[in-house]
Amino acid sequence: PSPLLLLPLHSLSSPSTPPPLPLLSFYSHSPPYRVQLNTMLRLPWPRVPIKINDITSLFRKQWSETECETRCKLATAYRLTSLFGWDEIINGHITSRIPDSEHLLINPFGLHYNEITASNLVKIDIAGNVIDPGTSKFSFQQTGYIIHSAIHEQRPDLNTLFHMHSAAGTAVSTAVDKLHPICQNSVYLEPISYHPYRGIIVSESEKEEISRNFVAPSKCLLMRNHGLLTGGCSIEEAFFLMFMFHSVCQVYVNAGFTHRPVPLETVLSEDIIKDSMDAVRAQMNVRGLGVGDFQALCRQLDLAGWETGYPYED
Repeated sequence: PSPLLLLPLHSLSSPSTPPPLPLLSFYSHSPPYRVQLNTMLRLPWPRVPIKINDITSLFRKQWSETECETRCKLATAYRLTSLFGWDEIINGHITSRIPDSEHLLINPFGLHYNEITASNLVKIDIAGNVIDPGTSKFSFQQTGYIIHSAIHEQRPDLNTLFHMHSAAGTAVSTAVDKLHPICQNSVYLEPISYHPYRGIIVSESEKEEISRNFVAPSKCLLMRNHGLLTGGCSIEEAFFLMFMFHSVCQVYVNAGFTHRPVPLETVLSEDIIKDSMDAVRAQMNVRGLGVGDFQALCRQLDLAGWETGYPYED
């Protein structure tokens, strides 16, 4: 297939007809490999995309430059999550700590991921108090707050947490006892942590067990019978790790390892994993893991008129 591409097809319209919807295509890890959002959902999407960076001059007086930047990146992560097909309508959460503060940004529970913008993210403190409700009428979900605050409190190294219920991730979390490193993308994930399912999380009493089961240096948590969670020092890193985590789960599903054992000769050795990550770190951009990948995706969104507000470097 051709490379990932998002292009508005306005040039194909005649002067007498309105422009067609922007063609938004991503390549997924499962059939159909080319996912066109407008075709897949068959919804009357707006002819002008809802721009991600909707921060006005008034908001810039209220929010610091770093908060505005974090809002744009986080809202972009939500949009990309939907475009890759990892979302579950309005469920799942990505949270990010605003630099130089103890405040977190979280999605307004009730909006589809394609409705998330920089301005409608909800700002809360670690105790769950709303500091700024954003521009939507929705508040945040308590379950998402409990999971994420438990980790944010105990893991200052993880500024962003990414929790999703993708189909492949949920399948593997339900059927697989231990996720073995079986392909190249696995090398980014080690060590993987595990958390047992106790039902829908509604009590803060469960925070202690969550934080106990997800300790440094692990940045990937498989929540059994539930889904996947990644953490990163940046939004870009957390997103990149979720991409790799989901892709490895998809390999498990495609290879049939959800219902039969992984052959021992297929499992990558610890030496291979270590040498591979050493090579990655040597070649990695000084900006950090996943930054280049995230920027490339942002450019595709900007090309399609989504206005991410990403602060590209020259």
